[in-house]
Amino acid sequence: MKSTIYAALLCGAAFAVSSCNKHIYVPNQVNVPLLKEKYEFKGSVTPSNLQAAFAITDHIAVMANGQYLWGFSYADPGNNFRDDDGILHDNNTRGGLVEGAVGFFQPIGSAKKAVFDVYAGYGSGHFKTLTGEYKSDNAVLNDYVIQNRFSKVFVQPSFGFVHRVVEAAFSSRFSFINFYDSNIGMKAFENQATEQSKYMKIYDKSVVFYEPAFTVRVGYKYVKFQAQLQFSTALNRNSFYNNNTYDYNNSFNEYFQPVNFNMGVAVDLAKWYNHVRR
Repeated sequence: MKSTIYAALLCGAAFAVSSCNKHIYVPNQVNVPLLKEKYEFKGSVTPSNLQAAFAITDHIAVMANGQYLWGFSYADPGNNFRDDDGILHDNNTRGGLVEGAVGFFQPIGSAKKAVFDVYAGYGSGHFKTLTGEYKSDNAVLNDYVIQNRFSKVFVQPSFGFVHRVVEAAFSSRFSFINFYDSNIGMKAFENQATEQSKYMKIYDKSVVFYEPAFTVRVGYKYVKFQAQLQFSTALNRNSFYNNNTYDYNNSFNEYFQPVNFNMGVAVDLAKWYNHVRR
């Protein structure tokens, strides 16, 4: 099972480099608080994510996350389509999400240098994306836009090492996404009726994503540099397209960004820094 999941992640990443993407879902950064004590607060900010977590007891915490992608701009219709999309970014998708969660955390060992936590939460969002056919200065942008709304339920266990100078963690997030309220521009699937029909199957049922992430923070005490590498793959993509003559893996993944890399700043307000030994 694990080998199948990681193979899907690698295949999705490789396909993303060479394809013209129409991303209707870009996973947000995984919030990995690694809290240790009551009343500890940890927040982070990146160019596209704002996240926070607060421990209300010695083992229970709440978190809130926000994401926004700037994507294309209506103010510059002649230049807002760029076909240099790569594995880590998408210039032609705009939107984001908000979500909240409640979780349990447990420091491990007498020195409490390791932390296990698990969060469960709910969110909702909206994305719009330009299809690859939009390349003309005279084209009407809205005719080539695909947009949708979605709701999200997620479960996220993490395990990490926490020190005053460095933190490192691995997280496994499982996200259950329900897409709805689709709006397709009149030319987004022009002369592609079959492709449009297959795309609409995404709205037939929940899509389950496995979204593992590796997070590293380096700094001193209260402020650290943060970087996160995240993967995302749809676990039930095969159930949508069962025609053996159709490359459902590539077509399905075309609408979901398979890899994210985020860098930013993390802030941790905690009393334990004043008591830990060097």
